[in-house]
Amino acid sequence: MPDSIEAPAAARPRRCANHPGIASAGACARCGRSLCAVCATPVRGTLIGPECLSAVLDEGAPTAPPSLVVPSRGDALTILGFAIVVLVSVLPWSRFGDSSRFFAAWTLHWSLIAVGAGLAGLGASLYAWRHPDRPLAAAVVTGTLGGIAFVTAQLHYQHPPPLSIGSPAPLIAVLGASIAVIGAVMKAFAVVRAGRIGVGPASRR
Repeated sequence: MPDSIEAPAAARPRRCANHPGIASAGACARCGRSLCAVCATPVRGTLIGPECLSAVLDEGAPTAPPSLVVPSRGDALTILGFAIVVLVSVLPWSRFGDSSRFFAAWTLHWSLIAVGAGLAGLGASLYAWRHPDRPLAAAVVTGTLGGIAFVTAQLHYQHPPPLSIGSPAPLIAVLGASIAVIGAVMKAFAVVRAGRIGVGPASRR
């Protein structure tokens, strides 16, 4: 009579692939190898073996969200529009009287607000072009400054200083302010559209 009867293969307990002398506590969810309690690591409700653990953890690592690609559409128009307002401030904004001389737009009247807004808008648009980290805020600021320049340049033309009449210069400034506003609106629409399609405030196209 034989000393022992070997159990059928189906009745044998499974053994750990790394420790054959220890019974299996489960199988790796990634490669299917038998694992003992020492080798098995619970990960998100499954058992993972030591050979697959690093790969599974790398797969589950969160990825950084894509940065918003800010289109440069409208930047050139905004800069051009404000540059026109600033450049035209050299010309006389009125005919006759003391306000009819060169650089008289920088005297105290509606023209001063218009060219001041133009200069501030030019600086803001150049800064936003070089540092596109808050494109929507930049579009709002430049659009507002362009609107101020547009309205005050018109007011100067319609209500010039005493004893004078409006010259073509404020009308040119109105045109420049209009261009700046159009550029700011184009920029705002481009930024909103880029955010909606998930093109992810860091780089420019």
